[in-house]
Amino acid sequence: MNRRKSKQVNKLSVDFVVEWLKSMLIEEEQKKVSSKNYHKYLPKDTHVYANKRYIVSAYTPRWFAKRIKKALRKKDINDITYSDVI
Repeated sequence: MNRRKSKQVNKLSVDFVVEWLKSMLIEEEQKKVSSKNYHKYLPKDTHVYANKRYIVSAYTPRWFAKRIKKALRKKDINDITYSDVI
């Protein structure tokens, strides 16, 4: 994957994290969440120890990026939606 594509994947993963966070919060809190401050609402731990190995925590930017990369095999990056990744 080249640099341009990876930047697009990372930006899209942050957008999906913000969209997921907004779906979990009430309307008043939704207005406070943006792509610049979403880190405040996520846990500090990025990985989880399970089944004798470390795996990426669900619904983090890295988790979304992995899902987007899998979806890229079938679709173009501009056609990938939140529902394709979940």
